[in-house]
Amino acid sequence: MTLTSELIWQDQQHQVLFELIDEIKAEQVDVSTFTRLHDYADHHFCLEEAYMQALNYPDFGVHLQAHNKFRAELKKMLDDHHTYDVQLRDMLSDFLTEWLKRHIFGVDKKLETYIMESKVK
Repeated sequence: MTLTSELIWQDQQHQVLFELIDEIKAEQVDVSTFTRLHDYADHHFCLEEAYMQALNYPDFGVHLQAHNKFRAELKKMLDDHHTYDVQLRDMLSDFLTEWLKRHIFGVDKKLETYIMESKVK
């Protein structure tokens, strides 16, 4: 895999996460959307974490903490609500949108810079 394709898969997966957020905000939402969101976010994080480990990324611990905090917060939000009502959907949408934007433009940008500057590709 080339460097460009490494960064493209990450961006494509971020786009899928934003599409799932859009599904949550829709007037009619299928319950499976919440499961897909949880599973896809975890899948994305696992791939990103494996990639960081393969590169011996120096900020892996900080990045992993951010992922684990997200996992815990998402799980708590989903576990605390027995129905996927408008209130939960709005809360999830706001949380996910803000978290992903901060994460992508924060720790993911640091990772991208490291990848671009790394001799290990």
